[in-house]
Amino acid sequence: MTVRPVRDSDLEAVAAVVKAIDATAVMTAASVSAQLAGLPGERFVAEVDGEVVGWAPVYLRSDGAVSFWIGVLPAFRRTGLGGALFSAVSSQLDGVRSRAYAHDEDGGRFLAARGYAPIGQLRLATLDLDVEPRVATVPGFRVVPLAVLLDRLPEVHRAYSAARADVPSAHEVSPLPYEEFVAELEGGLLDHDASAVVLEADEPVAFSIVHTDRESGRADTDLTGTLAAYRGRGLARFAKTDSLRRLHALGVRTVVTANDDSNAPMLALNRSLGFREAAVLTRYAR
Repeated sequence: MTVRPVRDSDLEAVAAVVKAIDATAVMTAASVSAQLAGLPGERFVAEVDGEVVGWAPVYLRSDGAVSFWIGVLPAFRRTGLGGALFSAVSSQLDGVRSRAYAHDEDGGRFLAARGYAPIGQLRLATLDLDVEPRVATVPGFRVVPLAVLLDRLPEVHRAYSAARADVPSAHEVSPLPYEEFVAELEGGLLDHDASAVVLEADEPVAFSIVHTDRESGRADTDLTGTLAAYRGRGLARFAKTDSLRRLHALGVRTVVTANDDSNAPMLALNRSLGFREAAVLTRYAR
């Protein structure tokens, strides 16, 4: 058994570990690489006989927020690997408020034993996108793919940040610095062609931003949101149905979405579009 810092050559195996633990995960080696490049923090893998069987990344955000994730393949649990990975990352967690998700009861017990308490839940839901969805247009507004706005990123960032700021959540939603926003747009699986932006005149007012693994035909939603002054007009549905139409055209047939269980409006929207609950993650903090 070895716990060591992650290497570039590990990224395919890291993606496989995550997807083995979270069947809804949309992840590739490229998206892992983009995550690591986008935020500082130390990351470790657990290795047994040359096979990567565990993964522990820490993400240090510019506002002081710290999040981490520890996962070990089920066949290698209760061998001390999870504890060894936690010990490797623990120096980054001391003296700060940190958060993590538990995917199952094992994960919850692991975090509770280390002083973490549950603070909320995240509901994962999936949609079978076998039929092209109908776009729910709204008079007076138009929708464009994010790709056509890449020369207006500061403006897009301001609107995105405003829509994101008051998304219902069990914890305060941290501001997303411009540099992190650009890094997210430029790396990983964020899909400029399938992400939809609703405009009034020429101003962004609602979004549905998605990550796509076109090879596997899967996607997940990063944010569907509307500026506060424009809510209640069906613009989130407009953005999301247009994005789903674009995903269908790209050959995507499975879409995953995640929402805090306090976000009743978005949970209701997703149910009305045919999303069905697939898993519930518990958020822990210390």
